[in-house]
Amino acid sequence: MTEQSVQIRLAQPQDKDTVCRIFQEAGLETEAALEAGTTYWVMERGGKPVGAIGLEHGEGASLLRGAAVLPSAQGQGLGRRLVMSAVEYARARGDRAIYLFSKGGDWHSFGFTQVPLAVVLGDVPDTPQVRAYRARSERPGGFTWMRALDVGVGQA
Repeated sequence: MTEQSVQIRLAQPQDKDTVCRIFQEAGLETEAALEAGTTYWVMERGGKPVGAIGLEHGEGASLLRGAAVLPSAQGQGLGRRLVMSAVEYARARGDRAIYLFSKGGDWHSFGFTQVPLAVVLGDVPDTPQVRAYRARSERPGGFTWMRALDVGVGQA
């Protein structure tokens, strides 16, 4: 695989089925994918979708909404590229932090630290994922993470 063969592009409305399929294969929820107030990307290798990632935007902070690479493309650093591209985008839009809910995995290597759920819910209360949890009277399971964006991308 060459660097040139992998591209991350902004998802368009017609990419919703692709994003949802990639997320579903990874066991991620697809509710509110590509909804207003979100930005999603599709990663392609050789013109074929192999990954997807999304951000839900709040006031000065974003919620990472899914990051997935198809099993056939895993183990090649593509997931890291997706996550870091979302971090760079959030920084460029002026966000002070990115949050995420995770049922597993260690996000420390991406520059995230665990934070209390209340911090996430308080900082991004109107994102689609948080609104969906409130509408169902549910709390996200697992862990809550934050990456402050005053830390340089190269330091992750």
